Amino acid sequence: MAFSPPSCTTSPLPVVPEELFVQIVALLSSYAHNRCFTPQAITRLKSLGDYHEVIDIGRRETDNALVADAIKNADILVTGWGTPRLTADILAAAKQLKLIAYAAGSVSFIDIAAWKRGITVTNVMPIMAMGVAEFTVTCILSGLRRFDALLNPAKFDANPFFSVPKVGFMLRGKTVGMVGLGIIGRQTLDLLRPFGCNFQVYDPFINEQAIRALGATKVDLESLMSTSDIVSLHAPGTKKTEHIINEPMLRRLKPGAILVNTARGILIDNDALVAVAKEGKIGVYLDVTRPERLPDDHPLRHMNNVVITPHIAGPTVEGWPMMGDACVDEVERYIKGEPVKYPVLEHQYENQST
Repeated sequence: MAFSPPSCTTSPLPVVPEELFVQIVALLSSYAHNRCFTPQAITRLKSLGDYHEVIDIGRRETDNALVADAIKNADILVTGWGTPRLTADILAAAKQLKLIAYAAGSVSFIDIAAWKRGITVTNVMPIMAMGVAEFTVTCILSGLRRFDALLNPAKFDANPFFSVPKVGFMLRGKTVGMVGLGIIGRQTLDLLRPFGCNFQVYDPFINEQAIRALGATKVDLESLMSTSDIVSLHAPGTKKTEHIINEPMLRRLKPGAILVNTARGILIDNDALVAVAKEGKIGVYLDVTRPERLPDDHPLRHMNNVVITPHIAGPTVEGWPMMGDACVDEVERYIKGEPVKYPVLEHQYENQST
């Protein structure tokens, strides 16, 4: 694959073989750089081209000119959590840009102009999904066995959701309703399968035959909410899915049902959730909220049957370097002229979470 040589460099760089004319710019936060990219991963990037690191810039809109200048000669951008928004104007400054590799999930920080220009965009969502899926199963098991109340026995007397024998319930044989069956939803289903659950899915973008092949039943959202013991949300957060879990839907949940959201806070109408959850008939596990974070005085923070975690389902100690390594793998594939493994196509971008 032919690359044009960068017009200039702005900092001392390691010696690169003359035949490599690829400028790779790592536009990262220190958080992502230090957690996702091991010294070995950085060494690999340096071996692949003319490598620059640009750390912790672009936190403010007034920094856009700095970001544009930092990437103006880049052929490849390596990005991660905390990378500044890549607006159309910023991308326009990077006239040689051919690949944006993101060491995490949602690429909503990239303007649609990247796809319109034919820039290849990749993420490592399948790697990150493993952590989210495991966390989702943890929430389900915790809710069924009432771990939160076991750690705080006073809760058993304070809320109807906990007025059950302290041994809790089995997961085996329960009906799990999956709202959305993308990468994370499918990995969650796979982890739950050995428990002998019954699965039903609401996903308007997947046909009945495909869902049946996964051992699940395709249903409408109303049926799913009415008949599931556990409802697990995995839909993208878009204008079309905003508040799909509203009060009428929440009131369909049967007493003792568990609602888990490790997707996006926008899916649930907070006011409706407050109204239903305060009755104490359901258990709620939220790794995501809208806004993030909820104010300290928000009613959901003070309900015994609601557990809120700080959008922490995806990252894990093992997962961080796995995501960085997978990102570097994508860069190497692209430079070698091989197909990237995790492309984000334009139609996927338009239907992804914000």
